[in-house]
Amino acid sequence: MVKRDVIGSLAWMGFGSIFAVSALQQGLFAKGLPGPGLLPFISGVALIAISLFVLVPALYKADKGHGNGVPMAPGGLKKAVLAIIALLAYSILLEPIGYLIVTFAFILFATRLMAKGRWWVSVTVAAVASAASYVLFVVLLSVSLPKGLLAFI
Repeated sequence: MVKRDVIGSLAWMGFGSIFAVSALQQGLFAKGLPGPGLLPFISGVALIAISLFVLVPALYKADKGHGNGVPMAPGGLKKAVLAIIALLAYSILLEPIGYLIVTFAFILFATRLMAKGRWWVSVTVAAVASAASYVLFVVLLSVSLPKGLLAFI
């Protein structure tokens, strides 16, 4: 398990480094205002920092000669594959169907995949999260999101 943590952390640190370097090439600031590279740079640095939180304990345990003893949960690989498929479907269906519907469906699927609770809780979480993100981006930040089937909104 320790070897997997070290390899995974190093891979994510590599992705974070690519984000940060690419963001620097875009420019962090333009005329005193945030530039196009600022958010990717912050994301890259955050990814590197989070990877360090996994890497350092994994290296410490490797020095001690023992792993963390946590086996993969039953069905863990199946859930990971389903989550990746759901993300791909989200990216493909976002434009034709629209942000609200696809985001609601994705969050509903994700909550049902991760926590097999009551349906009404999953539906409520999906509805509140998709509505709140819509209000945040469209109403407060004036971002144009795909409307798809709900073009009348």
